[in-house]
Amino acid sequence: MNHVAIDIGASGGTVFLGEVTESSFAVQEVHRFDNRPVERNGRYVWDVDALVDHIGDGLRSAEDRADGLDTVGIDTWGLDFGLLSDGELLRDPVSYRDPESTATREQVFEAVGKRRLFDATGITNWNTPNTLWQLHTIADREPELLEESDGLLMMPQLLSARIGGQPAGDVTIASTTQMVDPEARTWATDLLDELSVPMDLLPDLSEPGQRLGPVDDTVISGLSSTPEIVMPASHDTAAAVAGLPLAEDAAFLNTGSWFILGVERDEPVRTDAAFEHAVSNELGVDGTVRLLKNINGFFLLEECRKAWRDADDPADYDTLLSAAEKAPARTALVDTDADTFGIDEPMPDQIRAYCRRTGQPMPTGQGGIVLCLLDSLAAKTALELDALAAVVEDPPSRIVLGGGGVRNELFCQLLADATDRPVSTGPVEATAVGNVLTQAVAAGTVPDIETGRQLVESAFETTTYEPQAGGEWDDAKDRLAALTDDSLSGA
Repeated sequence: MNHVAIDIGASGGTVFLGEVTESSFAVQEVHRFDNRPVERNGRYVWDVDALVDHIGDGLRSAEDRADGLDTVGIDTWGLDFGLLSDGELLRDPVSYRDPESTATREQVFEAVGKRRLFDATGITNWNTPNTLWQLHTIADREPELLEESDGLLMMPQLLSARIGGQPAGDVTIASTTQMVDPEARTWATDLLDELSVPMDLLPDLSEPGQRLGPVDDTVISGLSSTPEIVMPASHDTAAAVAGLPLAEDAAFLNTGSWFILGVERDEPVRTDAAFEHAVSNELGVDGTVRLLKNINGFFLLEECRKAWRDADDPADYDTLLSAAEKAPARTALVDTDADTFGIDEPMPDQIRAYCRRTGQPMPTGQGGIVLCLLDSLAAKTALELDALAAVVEDPPSRIVLGGGGVRNELFCQLLADATDRPVSTGPVEATAVGNVLTQAVAAGTVPDIETGRQLVESAFETTTYEPQAGGEWDDAKDRLAALTDDSLSGA
């Protein structure tokens, strides 16, 4: 069968054609587009109309390469949502990176406390602008917007509805909101009532695989077939983890604008240790839980590339990585999760200012800045893996890597060295693979996720990077741990 995976991240989107049989699994990219928040009326928002146009372009490109399309599934980044009235958007969805989107976060902490939030939702992503904080800010500053609204859809379901699907809710994307009970796999009603979040706006939650209806040919024109919209694991990380060849001894690391590091388990973990180490429980396929840490990932690097392109400096990856390999290692480190890093100033300037403020040598040239970021991300991941290992009974002994970092050989080796664990690469497009896989299971082509993972493992080449640095990273990890202090990070 032919399945189309529409994978939209916070910096770009890609459309893939997946061809799956009982014994084969293949995906090919058919369309790629940029996606960044746009500034409108003083806020950073998502251009939904433009995204729908790109989805149409991708579906037509997929059909050009296939004998008809059977299903289509959309996954996106987490956190963000649209508010609707009678099925129409009340305003453009605000980006979680908008500086004002979570202005009342501290009020949420004061009202119920971090431990109450964790006990109710299993989420400790204090560095992530969760949906709960965004809604609380709207309720505090724009209550009329919530009063006018009669529904809320997370971004993948909003886009699915725009192309013809029935409004729905998916547990994987909902679990990023800090509004879901990870054991019951439904909305955390007691907490939401306590915070006066209007629950009548929230959709009923389903597991991945729900059929949402056919693509509307009045919205997406030019198709000769009528694919059915299927709700995949619609959070991009949930899809990526579904598409990785995991075993119990392995941690996963999905690399993109965000790094998501974790392990897959059958039950949520809401222990004192999990809270103290800020480990979160998000929901995955087949009733699983992704016990994880969120790390602000290649976002800073992509923002640097944008600034260099704007200044007419070469910013292709080969040039940047070649320059990084010549730069001195671990000279300066940055906490990529520091609140000081945003989208309102050129990122190279922000990185140099951070190093100056923290008493470190300022990286010079593109190579110095890129290596500073790669070193920092490797050290940060190593620290977070140590925290994760302190929470689980059987700490992971290796890492399976998915996403764009798979192509970055320099980063893969730095990661193996910093974590002192072998790093094996999964599919570069792990998210699209998992999206296609969950569609194939829903269609009955593949009996279950585990069988699908075996197909994936046999379909994609892997590379393993062995650690080579011994204890050379201990000092870097200690330095970065000190930099995460709130007084230095600006948090």
